[in-house]
Amino acid sequence: MLKNLHFFFLLLLLCSFNKHNNNVIADEISWETLSNITLQEIWSDKYEMKIKKPVFDAAIKKLNGKMISITGFLIPVTTYGNDYVISANPYSGCYFCGNAGIESIIELKFEGNNIRYKIDRFIMVQGKLILNSGEDLGFIYTLQNAKELK
Repeated sequence: MLKNLHFFFLLLLLCSFNKHNNNVIADEISWETLSNITLQEIWSDKYEMKIKKPVFDAAIKKLNGKMISITGFLIPVTTYGNDYVISANPYSGCYFCGNAGIESIIELKFEGNNIRYKIDRFIMVQGKLILNSGEDLGFIYTLQNAKELK
């Protein structure tokens, strides 16, 4: 009987541990943190032209591959499917005008496939931040396995 009781408590402990591991706590970051980049012009053999490559500061490099959360405005990238970016600025306010740059948007790769959002919806999202500092053209920030936080 004592053996069964020990087994029960061990099983309860393991289930509790597993439950807490699935809820990864993400660091909430600001758009100001992500704005600390410079653009370096380099020659690309791949594209046979000069391109601008982002150079991230040390604080941003530490976030690469980490779970983060950020608030912003959702903007669809395509008219079909569920390709979105989150922006520091709303689309209705010309999100890429003025002082906004490539550091003010993050590509979102949602966990689900059938997610539909209205343009300029202000939300908080969480995901694994991936930095693109290579010669691949596109977004410099991507959130993999993104999900909306309620």
